[in-house]
This record gives sequence, structure tokens and C-alpha cells, in this order.
Amino acid sequence: MIDRGNSPWRPAEHPDLGWRDGVPHARAFDDIYYSTTDGLGESRHVFLQGSNIQDQLGSDSLVVAETGFGTGLNFLLLLQAWCETAPGRSPHAHLHYIGLEAQPLKVEQLRQAQGKWTELAPFADRLRADWPGAVPGCHRLQWRDWGVTLDLWWEDALGALQDLASRNRRYVNVWFLDGFAPARNSGLWSQALFDTMAELSQPDAHIATFTAAGDVRRGLEKAGFQVQKRPGFGSKRESLQGQYVQGAVRPKKWRSTPWDLAPSLNPPATGLVLGAGLAGCFVARALADRGIAVTVLDSATVASGGSSNLQGMTYTRPSRRHSPLTDFSLASYLHACRLYSRLLGRELKTGRDGELSGYLQITDDARTLDYLAQFTDTNLPFRVLSAEAASAALGAHLVSQAYFFPQAAWLNPRAVCEERLRHPLIEVHENLDNCRIKQQPGAWQVRTASGANHQADVLIACAGHTLSQFPETNWLPLQAIRGQTTHVKATPTSSALRTAFCHDGYFPPPRLGIHCMGASYGPNDESLEERVLEHTQNLDKLAALLPDLNLATHTGGLVGHVALRCTTTDYLPVAGPVPDKQLFNSHFSKWRTRKTQFIDHPCPVLPGLYVLSGLGSRGLTAAPLAAEVIVSELLQEPSPVPRYLQQALAPARFLKRAIVKGNPL
Repeated sequence: MIDRGNSPWRPAEHPDLGWRDGVPHARAFDDIYYSTTDGLGESRHVFLQGSNIQDQLGSDSLVVAETGFGTGLNFLLLLQAWCETAPGRSPHAHLHYIGLEAQPLKVEQLRQAQGKWTELAPFADRLRADWPGAVPGCHRLQWRDWGVTLDLWWEDALGALQDLASRNRRYVNVWFLDGFAPARNSGLWSQALFDTMAELSQPDAHIATFTAAGDVRRGLEKAGFQVQKRPGFGSKRESLQGQYVQGAVRPKKWRSTPWDLAPSLNPPATGLVLGAGLAGCFVARALADRGIAVTVLDSATVASGGSSNLQGMTYTRPSRRHSPLTDFSLASYLHACRLYSRLLGRELKTGRDGELSGYLQITDDARTLDYLAQFTDTNLPFRVLSAEAASAALGAHLVSQAYFFPQAAWLNPRAVCEERLRHPLIEVHENLDNCRIKQQPGAWQVRTASGANHQADVLIACAGHTLSQFPETNWLPLQAIRGQTTHVKATPTSSALRTAFCHDGYFPPPRLGIHCMGASYGPNDESLEERVLEHTQNLDKLAALLPDLNLATHTGGLVGHVALRCTTTDYLPVAGPVPDKQLFNSHFSKWRTRKTQFIDHPCPVLPGLYVLSGLGSRGLTAAPLAAEVIVSELLQEPSPVPRYLQQALAPARFLKRAIVKGNPL
């Protein structure tokens, strides 16, 4: 498993490139990324033909993993073939591609490397448009119109594969081994990597690689692959192809207690989502996009409760050290930015529903600012600006340096929720008071106060702090937080700001002539009454940093909005299967005496019950990725996050901590 601990945060390294006949050359390995004579022909021959992948393009589900993603050439050629064969497949057929790369190219390098591939231009353009910055971890790119998910892991290949394998599931149908030559980059051709591939391989998984090196052939055979030589491409005499032989390798015992992993279920055909806020809407859409019929139920209306503000921001806060909170915050921010950049101007109307405004963040954490200022890579999602540069970016005078996040957006949460629910497989029922949930044989049921019953194979509860009303989830440490926003009319000065501004609160560009700013923070306060004092506090905090806005002159008759957000004791969302509390405490009771003891038992769960809650004030940012984590686990797909982040979100984490402390819940 990947384990970053409390290590210093650093971006992924980019390769040091030279160019030979227009082809990128990695100086560190003294090797080229693809053939200087016919890169496309070489890739088609070695990987697409060598893996017999054409025979699998008609399947409903195809998972391909590549060691050495490089320029993306193999992926783009497969994507082209996938789209060409689309008419003969199910509308819900899906290609899931896992690309592993320790040194991702900069987008400028990628553009130069792909420049001559005119026939791949539509696919290459989209890849570059979504190309992730140099942030370590997994970056999920989703192109639903093509039925494609691309997971780009900016990680050492062995570490990423071992992390995926720690979930004890066999995902992969086809392997492309395309690292630099074994003699020059031995890390991508180790026995440990071949053994891990075997752990992840479906029965009869195919493998293709350009090399015919004896050490590679013998290593693959030792891991359980049946390997044959075949003609190479161009001047290269031979290459290798093969298949995984089921049962040739005994599954390896990953010495990590699977306390966060639920036993496998049959894929559901139907789902219930309780709650139509941001959390519920993103879960419903993630299920529907995969062909699952979803019924969404809410005690009030769509985008009520904590999702009812006029404006919100996609938001993150970098740190000089790794932690689950920091890493999930950054990963979810990047995932959300990719989604909203695609929706705005199309499904969401710019100016009414949101805007790619970016935001400037003021902070008093000078140590972190000074540390992160050393990273000047333009492929990162943030930049540290001097006071002068920050003032220029904002269009107003600032006296301190700041972070700038150019990819961020302000959004109208209701518009986002409504867009996510616009799908033929989603049905919404509102104003359902006093819902009760009940487990049925192989299903879950929600009964309303009027006596109506809704039943489905799985239930995902996304009802915020009201989950404390249900015995299945009332042990979760969820807390309601009162937040009051203030609505102020835009002035010529405020409208001229070039980006959103964040401090202890936030101040976005105006929506339809109104800034929705705030918000106050009131733990253990569930009053929904507007308070003049909190409006004044919102304005005063902003005026202390931007006095030239003169918004205080507009305080007469101020109105705003009060909503209750839901957070957890560790400020991370809770996203995953709901454990059976009593069985969990029983199975893992030995942790009371030795917390590191390995216990070979999966998380005992209430089968088919999942939860997504505790998003706090970051629902727009956290919900898209958290929903993917839940649905990927539910459908036994590769995870979009390293396992340490999956564990950091797991509802069972609170039970685990309580046992270790000697006070089981």
C-alpha cells in the first residue's frame, strides 16, 4: 500500500526530455518514448495486436492497465478503436484504463509529442484538456459520451499496483508493459511487479510488450503468465505476448487487515439514495451513469439543507506535509475542477449557474506559503504569489502574499444538483417526512410517513446530520454546523474584482448582481434564524482585508441565508459501506491489546447499505470524488484513490479508533 505518512509534500517529477526526429527522448534513461519511424504502427502491432484486444472490444466491460503511460500513445490508439466499434456494444459498455507513470509529462511536452498524430487529434485534444497537474496520486478522467474512464496514477508503478492489489480483487483484462528498456529502467520489470500483476489479473488476462528479454519472459512465467514470442516491429526482431493462467500463482496474503473492505456483492440493478443535496445527487448520477436505475428521496426539496446557498466555491488548502485531510482535499478539488470546467458553458450556464473564476486565498500560515513557493511548476493547481502579484490577480490592494487557484469555480449548488439529476434513470421524490429505513432480504426499503414504500438492491444514505435518527448510522460522529451567508448587491468596485477572494470566509464574483458571501461558523447551533450580528461579522472580516470595497455602506436591510452543514470529528467525509457495529467490535477486539495485529477478516457490513455525509462546507468540492469512491467500491471497480484515502473516508474508521483506544462504540 501507498503510505505517505507525514512526509513533506512534493509534486511529481517531470521527465528531462530531449527530442530525436520529433520524438521525445528521456535523458535519464537514454531511451525514446516511441519509434522515430512509425510510432503509431509500432504501437498498433506490439500492443493492440499483440494483446488480441480487438476480440475484447465488443465486451461490456474492459479494464486495461499500462506500466509506463508516457505520451498516452497506446491509450489513444485503443480509444480510437473503442470508439470505432461502439455501434455494436451495449450503451453502458465501459472501457477502464489504468495508466501508471512516475514522471508525467508537462502538458506542453505532451502537446509537442502528440503533434504529428493527426488521426488521433480529437482524442489527444481531450486528453490534454483534462491532463492532471503534477500532484501525486490517482487522477480519474471520465468521458461518459465515449464510455471511458482513465485513471492516471502519478506514482511508482509497483507501489500503485500493490495499492490496487491490497483490495484483494482481480480487475485487469489486458496489460500493456511499455516502460523504457529493461536494461535502462529495471524498476518497471521486476519480479515483484510481475507477481503483483498476477494478483490483479482476471482469468486469461492478456499481456503484450515490445521487449523479448529473457529475464522478462522468465519473470512473467514465474508469476503465472504463459508467454510466447512473436515478430517484433520494424528492425526489432521479436516481442512478447501472453496470458495469465488461472491458479498458476496462489493469491498473496497482503498483510494489511481488510477492516475497510466490504465483502463482494452482486452488482445492483436498482438503488435508493436518501437525500437530494450535493452528496445524494452526485451518488445518484454516478450510479445512473453506470446503468443503474436510481430513486432519490428527500424530506424537503432538491438542494435544500446544506446545499441551499446561492453560491459556493470549489476550494482546497495545500499543506507542506502529506496527510489524509490534505491529500483528499487536493485530490477532490482537482476532480471537481475537471468536472465543472466541462459542465460550465454547456449543461451549466456561465454567469447564472457558475463561473470559472479562480480564487485567491489569504492565509496567515507563512511557513507553508514559504515552503510551497519553491514549486513554480505551472502544471500545479496552485501558485504562491507575492503581495504585488496577488493584488494584480485580484484587482485590489493586498498587503500579504497569497495562493492563487486558477482552475476554481463559483457555482450555484441548486443548479449543480439539478444538472446531476437530469438523467433518464433517475427518479426524484420530494417532501417525504419521517422516512424510515429497513433491511429486507437482499434489498433495502424506505418507508415514508404517508405509508409509501420504496425498495431497491442498495441504499446510499446522504441525509447529512439527520443520519443520527437511524439506528444503523446513529453511532457516526456527525455534527451540525450552522452557517449564515450574507447577500450584498454588487458595486462597480466589487464587480471589477478579477477573481474570487477567500479568507476565513469567501467572496465570489456576483451572481445576477448579488454576492453571496460568508459564511459564519456555529458548531452545535441548529437555529435557522438570521442574525444581524453574523451579517455584520461577515462584512467586517472582509472589510478588514479589502477596505476599498466599501460594502459596509450597504448593510441596511441585509438579508442572507442560514443552512446547517454536516461535518465529522476529523473533518473528512464519511463515504463507504456501513459496518455492523456489534460484529465489527467482536471481530477486531484484539486491537484493544495490540493495535497493529493483522486480522484476516473483511469489514462486517450491513450488506447493501452505504453512506456519504460529513462534507462540511466543501460539498461542491468533495462530493464528486467521494461519490466515485463509494460507487467504485460498490461495483468492484478500481478505486479512484489510494487505499490510505479510502480508509480515511471509511465509516468503519471511527469503530477502529474506538477499539484501539479501549472504548468500543
